[in-house]
Amino acid sequence: MNRREMFTLPAVALVARQGIAQGAQVSQPAGLHVSHKVLLKYARPKEISKVPKTEAKATKYLNSLTTLLSLTSSQQQQATTIFAAAVTAHAGIRTNMKAARQSLTTAIMKNDSNGISQASLAIGSLTAQLTAAGANANATFYQILTTDQQNKLSLKQLKS
Repeated sequence: MNRREMFTLPAVALVARQGIAQGAQVSQPAGLHVSHKVLLKYARPKEISKVPKTEAKATKYLNSLTTLLSLTSSQQQQATTIFAAAVTAHAGIRTNMKAARQSLTTAIMKNDSNGISQASLAIGSLTAQLTAAGANANATFYQILTTDQQNKLSLKQLKS
């Protein structure tokens, strides 16, 4: 059994169990494919502070969440605004991150201990900003969901 099978088999079993327990088929809009991975990925502690990096990925992510959670058109509009703002914020931070990494490379080449320390601190600060921006976007998105939709995304639901 390879690594991918080790992770997907329990997830498939969980989704199958939930489907049998509900006793109903969930219909998906034509052309949209949503796998169980969306829900599992969203609930991971590492992933919950991340947002899509581009507008195209944000649209794909939102379509998956729409299908999974049956988002209303109002929720879709709010989510689009939330994730667009997060993508914009991330783009600016990533530009600064690139400059900080270049500074670190230069400091390493010059054997500049102070430069290495400053660049490392800058990278740490920018990483914290990326994490906070993603976490805030996901927290805002979570608040626009109904209680049933929030329960679908909760870790408690995944563990039971």
